[in-house]
Formats: sequence, structure tokens, C-alpha cells
Amino acid sequence: MDFTLYPHLNHPDMEGTELSTIQKWASGIPVPTYAIDDDTAIKVVDGVVEVVSEGHWKLFP
Repeated sequence: MDFTLYPHLNHPDMEGTELSTIQKWASGIPVPTYAIDDDTAIKVVDGVVEVVSEGHWKLFP
């Protein structure tokens, strides 16, 4: 499965990591985009994507 990843969602020390900014960026990407914070990981096994999180994340299909 193809997807793109935008890390550091809402990181207080990094500009441009707000959800609204990432959503605008993701709208131009032709594959699903995962926005994840620093307490989240993406696991892919045999083409199946799983979000492992104790934080916040958003999928832009």
C-alpha cells in the first residue's frame, strides 16, 4: 500500500505542524497521508497498515 507520512503533528517547537497546515499539504498528495505525533508509529505487515498510538493522528484519504 502506498501512503505518505507527515510526522511531528502539533509539535510545539516546529512551525507548520498544525493539523490545518498538514491538511492543506495533504490535499495535493495522490495517496493517503498519515499525520502522526511523536507518540504514534505506523506498522506495515504484508501490505496491511496499522497505526500504533498513545497520542494523536489523522488519516487524510
